[in-house]
Amino acid sequence: MLRKITYRLTLVASLLLLSTLMPAIGADKSDMHSNDKNKALQSEIQVEKTNINQATNKELAAIKGIGTKKAQAIIDYREENGDFMDLNQLMKVKGIGQGTLKKITPYITL
Repeated sequence: MLRKITYRLTLVASLLLLSTLMPAIGADKSDMHSNDKNKALQSEIQVEKTNINQATNKELAAIKGIGTKKAQAIIDYREENGDFMDLNQLMKVKGIGQGTLKKITPYITL
């Protein structure tokens, strides 16, 4: 009976110790992913938002998720319909759907 209790306590202690050491053991891989995420977050924080009502083709194309064709489509739409009043209006531009709008929203402003 004492042997079973000792075995179980040892097993529980080993699992607890292992769970606390796992971050240290996998630090190389997880740190790499964490660093990538941290860099992405920092770049989002530091990036100045692009005003879609004033941006040039080159400035719009620099936004991740918008290439030169979508940038030109945004400019064409803006010239034909006037300034954007709401970011959701971008979905009226050919080639921009909900997915693209969601990706670019952190980088744009009116």
